[in-house]
Amino acid sequence: MRNEQINSRVYNSLRNFSKTETKRLHKLKDKEEKATIETSMDAVTRLHLFKWINQGIFDRVEGIIATGKESAVLNAVSDESGEKFAIKVYKTSLTEFKNRSEYVKDDFRFKNPRGVLKIWAEREFMNLTRMAKVGLPCPVPVKLKRHLLVMSLIGEQGVAAPRLKNIDWEFYTLEERKDIYQQVQDIMCRMYKECNLVHGDLSEFNLLLAEGKVYVIDVSQAMDLSHPRNLHYLTRDIENVLAFFQKLEIPDLPTSVALFNLITDLAMSEEESLLVQVEQFSEDNRAHQINKSKPADFEWAAYNKEKKELRGESPAREYN
Repeated sequence: MRNEQINSRVYNSLRNFSKTETKRLHKLKDKEEKATIETSMDAVTRLHLFKWINQGIFDRVEGIIATGKESAVLNAVSDESGEKFAIKVYKTSLTEFKNRSEYVKDDFRFKNPRGVLKIWAEREFMNLTRMAKVGLPCPVPVKLKRHLLVMSLIGEQGVAAPRLKNIDWEFYTLEERKDIYQQVQDIMCRMYKECNLVHGDLSEFNLLLAEGKVYVIDVSQAMDLSHPRNLHYLTRDIENVLAFFQKLEIPDLPTSVALFNLITDLAMSEEESLLVQVEQFSEDNRAHQINKSKPADFEWAAYNKEKKELRGESPAREYN
């Protein structure tokens, strides 16, 4: 293996960050958060971070923005440009990803568990790339390496934007709440119609608000419309979004069926269960959409085509 030389600036940044995170770990009371950080910030992860510092992508990793069962998100900054970055570090344990079989059981990309972590990061990178190309409000992907994804930081004055879940809505007028709902509705429509994507896990937990603008995040599980169950996940996204905004007492929200029809341009009936209609529609059209013996073939082909295209024109060329 070729020896890598790390200059003093990178070494000092590495040492300071390691000390800071070590102290933070000792103070953590949440066992799940501690486990996530420990499994994310291993030696390989640190090595890639320091290589990026050495390359001048950013100069410092300042701390942790958020943690979850599957990943930790770090805050990094470039001293020269002042630009802020979010670095998503996927857990190096396969346990949580295996538990998310509902998203990948029909996807041949995940038949080999050894490739799950890398492909999950690739999938988020490519979904964000597809969304950013059409101008959807989302983090802009910058760099990808194995299970690490660097993207632009969504926030104000270098501070990460809050999730809709964590906002104190008492300080927002009814008109402002209506506008925020409309932005979310527009995001769902544009993801479907312009990006051919369904988020698959959309809720107030992965929608951010910065300077009055809504941004969508966490799109690793987002699926192409060729996925055999994309309409089922869209239905769940719709129900989650409407349930949240109903709690904010926004009047005249559309029904689930009306929003579904707006997004898909289909004509589901208000008189029947949306989920039942989606099941029937999917069954009736399955033969025209996919090969029944291999239900993820279309998405698999689209994935390989998109990956090949990205290699030549984006940081995704560093796939390994």
